[in-house]
Amino acid sequence: MPLPMPNYTSEALSEFIKAVQDTKPLNIADPADAARYVAHLQGPRNALGRLKSEITHQDGDGVYLFTGQIGSGKSTELLRLKKELEGPQCKVYYCDLGDWLNLSAPIDLVSMLLGLVSSWIEAVGVVGRTRRTPIERLTDFLTRTNINLDKINLGADIGVAKTQIQLALKTDEAFRAGLEQTLKNNVAGFVSQAHRFVAELVADICPHGEKCVLIADSLEKIRGYGAESEKVYESVERLFLSEGAALRLPSVHVVYSVSPFLLAQNPHLPGILGQGVVVNMPSVHVFKKRSAALDPEGVQQMTNLLALRYAAWAKFFTPAFLERLIHDSGGDLRDYLRAIKVVLLEMEAEPDAGEDELLSVVHSQISPPKLVPTADIAWMARLERSHDPELDDKVNSLAFQRYLATKHVLAYLNGDAWYAIHPLLRDWVMARPEAQPAQPAAH
Repeated sequence: MPLPMPNYTSEALSEFIKAVQDTKPLNIADPADAARYVAHLQGPRNALGRLKSEITHQDGDGVYLFTGQIGSGKSTELLRLKKELEGPQCKVYYCDLGDWLNLSAPIDLVSMLLGLVSSWIEAVGVVGRTRRTPIERLTDFLTRTNINLDKINLGADIGVAKTQIQLALKTDEAFRAGLEQTLKNNVAGFVSQAHRFVAELVADICPHGEKCVLIADSLEKIRGYGAESEKVYESVERLFLSEGAALRLPSVHVVYSVSPFLLAQNPHLPGILGQGVVVNMPSVHVFKKRSAALDPEGVQQMTNLLALRYAAWAKFFTPAFLERLIHDSGGDLRDYLRAIKVVLLEMEAEPDAGEDELLSVVHSQISPPKLVPTADIAWMARLERSHDPELDDKVNSLAFQRYLATKHVLAYLNGDAWYAIHPLLRDWVMARPEAQPAQPAAH
């Protein structure tokens, strides 16, 4: 049936579309973004507060892991951490490493530290006692660590250098090979020089002993495709497990975003990196724990999120219809806002469309594809019944990580971690013959 819609203007429709099409992380330091922020969206547990407290009470050299499924609001929370920590006694720098690194290729320690330090230098700008420009600092870092300078125009500003470094890391095999050779020639020397540079940078920007915090976002997005996926995943594990000591920067608290499955596969990783607090950002709890039933509290939080972006949303569709969109997004914030935008655009194009027609269009936009190997269906069904990973000889950790990345599987954390098939695939999976539990043999 058609949606019951009071009269609204095309201007109001346009305003509503603009309100939901912006899915960038919220910067809580911006009053406009702060007004759209929903507290405790992922539940009442204040994990971010525990991280803030530990950083406040530790002197330095801390490593903290921040994990979460893409679309869970992780970057927004990292920016909130920056806002809450910043003050006269604490300097905080947020770095999006997605701007510097090739996120679909294997990562090595040189590339990681090059991207991390370069991004930090850009964020620092011209401050500190020395008043050095970002290009001057970057030149110093590259020279000290013997990184080949040929591909980078250090006579330009940091924006040009950033573009060239990113291009070299993404497309220049010779440049990446040179970085690998730099590390092979002298691992200890490279790390020592990088740490010395960091220590001097901290002394310059925090001359009175202020606490220094570096937030490194987007590392959880590093993943390969096809035949490269295993190499990429193994390189991330090697970086944090074997080379983790190099990621502990002198006099700096570093918060690294990582894939949730890196921690699931290596629960001892926080101990290797110094026992820092781990924060897990799951999908919003729109379902009751280990269940497919909607959770009223989660539904209300998602409704609140929409109301803060566009208070008059009920002029366009009913609460019952919105609840269906909340269910079908599975608690993924980006897909939720995207689903609403799709509905609004379709309402404009087809004013007489009914609810089922609108939902059909939404499903075509946000549902993970049904390109699931037959051999994996039985595994998915077991996961849906137990809400545990249920890994076996056919679906290993790498395959599970891939299904989390593609959102075939969603992660939740109502108490302990649990998993579920995406709600738009659940019925399809569970109805497949391969999904049926094996019957005991007749005697």
